[in-house]
Order: sequence, then structure tokens, then C-alpha cells
Amino acid sequence: VGDTRLEALTTYAISRDDRLPRKALLLFGLSRLPDGLTQARYPSRDVQVIAPFALWWVGMVHDYALWRSDRAFAAALLPGVRAVLDGFLAYVDAGDLLQAPPGWNFADWIEAWPIGVPPDGFSGCSGLLQWHLVYTLGLATRLEEWVGDPLSAQRWESRRGRLAAAAKAHFWDDARGLFADDLPHTSFSEHAQCLAILSGVLEGAQRDRTAQNLLGDPSLIRTTIYFTHYLFETYRVLEQPEALFGRLGLWFDLPAQGFKTTPEQPEPSRSDCHGWGAHPLYHFFGTLLGIRPAAPGFAEVEIKPMPGELTELAGEMVHPRGTIAVDLHFAAGHVRGSVVLPERLRGTFCYGGKTIELRPGMQAIEI
Repeated sequence: VGDTRLEALTTYAISRDDRLPRKALLLFGLSRLPDGLTQARYPSRDVQVIAPFALWWVGMVHDYALWRSDRAFAAALLPGVRAVLDGFLAYVDAGDLLQAPPGWNFADWIEAWPIGVPPDGFSGCSGLLQWHLVYTLGLATRLEEWVGDPLSAQRWESRRGRLAAAAKAHFWDDARGLFADDLPHTSFSEHAQCLAILSGVLEGAQRDRTAQNLLGDPSLIRTTIYFTHYLFETYRVLEQPEALFGRLGLWFDLPAQGFKTTPEQPEPSRSDCHGWGAHPLYHFFGTLLGIRPAAPGFAEVEIKPMPGELTELAGEMVHPRGTIAVDLHFAAGHVRGSVVLPERLRGTFCYGGKTIELRPGMQAIEI
């Protein structure tokens, strides 16, 4: 499921054919076990549980509701979403700390993490797993609001607030200005900072310090190919194109290493053809060109380009109502170009702290 979420996002950005994401959502939903969690791969002869992947499935349902205009399909998956979250919350103790669920709590292929499991991810309290649940409860809150169940939304938001408060109290290391991966504060990773920032619960000086040290502390355990998607999402939130381009070098170097496909992890690679490594395709459209849904069902669009040192950005993204076309030129802190939106689609164009209202059809851009 962790792979498939990234592959589905890439599909939404480059293809109108969403049958494979829909099939994946249905099959993983059908894989649920009695404790509420989805299986990591399905259908499969062997039952494999990677508990964090069940949370990524909730993220997949959220993504579908955001990117595609099929409210009924997303609503039909909500019983499964609730079962997954209730299954996870059963492992939260009286102090609002998540105890590691049974199974393979994989997070990323980090050399220092046995089989990709972060500190205290086999047993005990993992800061990374705690923040992952906080992040997912935020997605579920928005999903419930979109489909019209405010009481369920309130429930998830309440639990999100309590778990976030516990995460801040137990994993924040004030001396380093970072969130630790474990309760003794012996390990610090980019992963934990990313999920803390993406969860949307950090404020003020704590958020600023976390962002600053994510960008500037070279001692952090670094994400590899898979989790770098969430690092790129964080760079987008922080508006840090230079940092993103710096990490894209891994992909630009692949042809020189003989790769014609994207690998699963840096050498020694476990798989030389792995779908999750294609997520830069999504970020080319959704982060650099900056085209994102601004309302569920892609009913509105926000175009917020992040060119970095690039002087030109152009591309077309599929949309349920047609095609969004963007052609932009950047110089001396200004942008000019054009945006074409399909019929009945409105939105905003944001750059350099300024916003332009967008309407259907072609529109000149100059800021």
C-alpha cells in the first residue's frame, strides 16, 4: 500500500484512467483483518501486515476524494477507513502514546533501521509511528467533512489533538529543536520532522525551529527513495525549491548508473524496477509546476509554482473536466505566461506572495 499511494498520485497527475487506483482502493479495503487493519499486499497467498501501510491506505482514500469527482465511491470506503483508525487507536495507551502494533512496522529502507523499522518500532513508542497516526487522523478529519459526517470528523480531530499533544510532550527535544524518533531522544530523522510538519499541528517557534533544523542539520537520518516523497511534500509546504532540487540528484544520476527504471532503494538495490521511485513525476506537476486540487473532487484548483532556479515551467495536467495547461517564464522574481482551465473550473494562481483569481479558459499571467 505504501508503494501504491505514490503510484496512484502519479496516475492522477498524468492520466484520466483511474481504474487501477480504484481497483487498488477496493482490493486493499477487502483485505482488512478482524483487528481492522488492511494487509500490506492483496490478494496474496501469504498474509502480510505492515501496520503503517494501513494508514497509507487511509491516505489513498483521502487522495482519491481530493483528486477525483466521485464522492459516492469515496464515501463507500469510509467504513474501512474508520475500522483502520479504530484498529490503530486500540494500541494507544492512557497517556495518548501509540504502542507499536504487531507486524512489520516498516518506514523506509534506512541502513541503521533493521528491515526498515524505526527505533522502537518493534515494541515500545516510536515517534515516527506516533506522528504518522496524527498525520492520518488529520486526513480522515477532512475526508469525513467532505462526505458530510461532521460527528465523525469531530471524533478524529479530538483524537488527533490529544495524540499531537503527547507527541510534542514526549518527543520534542528543545536542545536540538527537533522531534526524536524515540522516547530517550537517541535518534533523530528527517522522517519524524516531515510527518510532524505535514500533520499541520505545529505552530510558531516550534514549527520554525523544526523546519530550520530539518533543512540545516546534516546529522539527521536521511530519507531514501520511498520516503523522499514525504520529504518533497514537506519542502513544498516550507516553500524550499532549492532543497528539493538538491535531493532530485538521486534520480538524475540513475541513467549514468545504468538504470532504465526507478529502483527501490540506493545501492545495493533490492529491486531495480520499483513503482514508488516514480513519484518525482507527480512532483514535477504537483510541486514544481504547482498544480493541486484546492477543494474535494478537484472542484477548484490552486497553481503555486516553485521553480527554484528554473527560468521556464510548462506542462499539462489532466482534470476530471478536461485539461489544465500552464506555460510560465520566470525572471528577476517575476512570472509571466498563461494558464488554461477547463470549463467550470476556477481557482487561484499564487507566486511571490501575490494571488490572481483564475477563471475557465485561457488567462494571461503576469506578476
